[in-house]
Amino acid sequence: MDEITDSAGARLRWTKEPPSLLLEGPWTAAGVKADALIEAATRALEVLPAGPVRLEAAPGAELDTVGALVLEHLAHAAEDHGRALDFSALPPAWRATLSLIDRVAQRTPPPEPEPFSGFAYIGKVAIGLVHHYLDLVAFIGEVTAHLLPVLVRPWRIRWREVIVELEAAGVRAVPIVALLSFLIGVVLAYQAGVTLDRFGANVFIADMIGIVVLREMGPMITAIVVAGRTGSSYAAQLGSMRVTQEIDALRSLALPPVEMLVIPRFVALAIALPLLTTLANAAGLFGGMVVATGGFGLDWTVGLQRLGRLGHAHYWVGLVKTPVFATAIALIGCQAGMSVRGSALEVGRATTSSVVQSIFWVIVLDAIFSIVFRRLGL
Repeated sequence: MDEITDSAGARLRWTKEPPSLLLEGPWTAAGVKADALIEAATRALEVLPAGPVRLEAAPGAELDTVGALVLEHLAHAAEDHGRALDFSALPPAWRATLSLIDRVAQRTPPPEPEPFSGFAYIGKVAIGLVHHYLDLVAFIGEVTAHLLPVLVRPWRIRWREVIVELEAAGVRAVPIVALLSFLIGVVLAYQAGVTLDRFGANVFIADMIGIVVLREMGPMITAIVVAGRTGSSYAAQLGSMRVTQEIDALRSLALPPVEMLVIPRFVALAIALPLLTTLANAAGLFGGMVVATGGFGLDWTVGLQRLGRLGHAHYWVGLVKTPVFATAIALIGCQAGMSVRGSALEVGRATTSSVVQSIFWVIVLDAIFSIVFRRLGL
């Protein structure tokens, strides 16, 4: 073995059998002279036999990112001479530092992009949807397994957290739900009044408003607002807890996250949504009556009498949907948050996904209810 150079502490030795370069001393920012080492390594590569040259680290040798960058330059110099350096004999810590420098220098070419295929894209989307809904079904089963024992023993429910979530999902949503429902009633009354006024049937505006608001618009608008407001907050809260490993900490303390985090939110939303729907119904009817009396000459007394003759069936038909809507929103939002893996970017994606899915399933469930009620003659 012959010594090639001494570079302020960093030394490079070589041997012919097998062809190898031995790195000695501190290959650090304070211990290397890059030009001298690269020039000496180039001379050694000309002398060594053909084939790959193995790099070895002597005991006590050190490496930092500066030394790793010098080794990258040695590798480039070897490639220019048609040679290759073998880094496999270096210690694992050295190879990790070299891989970091390799990524920064982008010495490894990026993979070729896959050619776009419509069928392959459809297949990936379909498989992703299947996996997603299988996870959702598994999550529903887990929630059910924890919820049934709690319903038998309701004192195990964390009622303090339920009240906190009820205030966040219900009380704070009152202004936006009331305002939107009032405006929906205004729009419905105006659109219906324009048509009915042509035939002198203004008295039926109240009937139309009552049926549409109580059966459809009140429950659905409330559920959509809650899905965008509360469902997204569930996904964001639980997703952030996944990222910060708070849920893992609960599991390490033998506390089931579903019972501690999901069930209080589920119970709170199941209580809040019917109450908000009742408020939305009242606001929608009031908005419609304001337009009917102020814009189309309908008397308040006559309008209230027409609403009273509708009966309670329309109200209960709309209200019976709300627990199902609340269940869908709570399960989708909580499952999206609990399935977060990785960074804050995943939290944002889960939040967006929960809102889209919640609104989609609210509309689908509302359509199913309409078909069922029509079949039942309600």
